[in-house]
Amino acid sequence: MTQATPRTIRRLKYIEAFSAVIMTGSISAAARQLNMSQPAMSQLISNLEKSVGVALFVRRNGAIFPTQRAEALHDDARDLLALIDRIEMHLKPRADKLLSQIRISATMSLINEIMPLVIGEVHRQHPTGSFSVTSQPVDEMTNAVAEGQVDFAFHTRPLHHANIVNLLQCEVPQVCILPADHPLARHERIELGQLHGQDVIWPSRRDPYYQYYRDLFSSHRLNYRSALQSPFANFSIRMTGVLNALSFNNALMASIICKSSPTITWRPVDGIDARTKFYLSFPEVLSGTETQLLMQRCFESSTAEALSELEWLAP
Repeated sequence: MTQATPRTIRRLKYIEAFSAVIMTGSISAAARQLNMSQPAMSQLISNLEKSVGVALFVRRNGAIFPTQRAEALHDDARDLLALIDRIEMHLKPRADKLLSQIRISATMSLINEIMPLVIGEVHRQHPTGSFSVTSQPVDEMTNAVAEGQVDFAFHTRPLHHANIVNLLQCEVPQVCILPADHPLARHERIELGQLHGQDVIWPSRRDPYYQYYRDLFSSHRLNYRSALQSPFANFSIRMTGVLNALSFNNALMASIICKSSPTITWRPVDGIDARTKFYLSFPEVLSGTETQLLMQRCFESSTAEALSELEWLAP
């Protein structure tokens, strides 16, 4: 005697079919996505509508459109399927399966300047995936990754936890950002002594580079006027032109922002040896999976052009 398919599994098939039809916009495309025949997909949708007692789709001129109720239910269905994917990943890891929803945490500066490039490339290679993006302090980000609330984190510091893998993506020097018409912009490289008497934009006191630059200026007896202090790197960089001041940040961020803002530019400073590392962090269970490799490849390809322009800065 053939064992009956558990009711829960049958219901999951309905939910998968329902979500696939909304995402693809057609029965045939949904059938291809789930590797089933078109008649089987049509039957699943028909049975689902009979089960809930309402029409979920409107058929018109050979096309299918979700009703207002179907659209309202879709977010819940998508979240449920993403949760199931994540549970399966923990119980029986599959390196070849992409997560249907990718949850990302990053610093605000990375979210504003680099993550649009990365997520755009991930979407190009994984068009059916969805994304959730948040920004958290490093301690909260560490807990979120370790506890499975976030899949991938991008940061300039490793997240210290026994169950987190920190993958170094790139390392770039710190540089000076300044208005394009600033007198120091005429130089290909700036000497440390030329910073004397300048207006400066500082990072927040919690930023590790705050103390580095304060000690550097103090040890070389460089006077300055503090024009602004902010924890937001991209904001500080863009304010250099507004305040006719200097700011200091990593060359990758400076290169990307200055490329889209012709009124500001950046220069290396002889005497500044600080370097910034960019990490991709994720729980051990995702190590080596197709999703992790995809995120790694997309960060590399998204920043490749900017990094190639920085090769002459290599120590």
